[in-house]
Amino acid sequence: MPEIPAIRRVTESIEHASVLDKAVDIDRKVVDALVRPRGLRKLLHGVPFGHPLHPLMVQVPLGAWISAAVLDLLGGKGNARAAKTLVGVGLVSSGSATAAGYADWSELDREQLRTGWVHQAVNWVGISLYGLSWLQRKHGNHGAGKLLGFAGLAVVGVGGYLGGHLAYRQRAGVSRSGEVPFDV
Repeated sequence: MPEIPAIRRVTESIEHASVLDKAVDIDRKVVDALVRPRGLRKLLHGVPFGHPLHPLMVQVPLGAWISAAVLDLLGGKGNARAAKTLVGVGLVSSGSATAAGYADWSELDREQLRTGWVHQAVNWVGISLYGLSWLQRKHGNHGAGKLLGFAGLAVVGVGGYLGGHLAYRQRAGVSRSGEVPFDV
């Protein structure tokens, strides 16, 4: 099935958005400074596991948030409490997924860096929405918590699309001979 032309135009415009370069360069320097220890960099790249860690790590927050959405759709007091817990699990686990993603991102080429920067920015919006969702739920505002959760899920869905584009269309971090990418 061919890609939808409008979506392709959006991803190409991100890839060629040189206006992002200053922010990309600043963030890349910060990431490089924070993951300077060789052992930490190798761990975040997933070298001990034989493949990048980020794709594995995103499963936990996404799974928690999707499960929370299902419970929100089912309704009920017990489900509301469980959904709040799952939103919290997603928030806590998003940190390790983010750290691994930043480590991989900092090694990419210019067009991939731009796409990855937008990917992370979109995901930070989604994470923020989930943070607000958790706070609303904590204060008993379950309706607002649900709405913010559904909005967060939609936003991280867009972020996930961009991550998929980065991995499959732009082939970011794909090894050519089977070695772990970024084995520094």
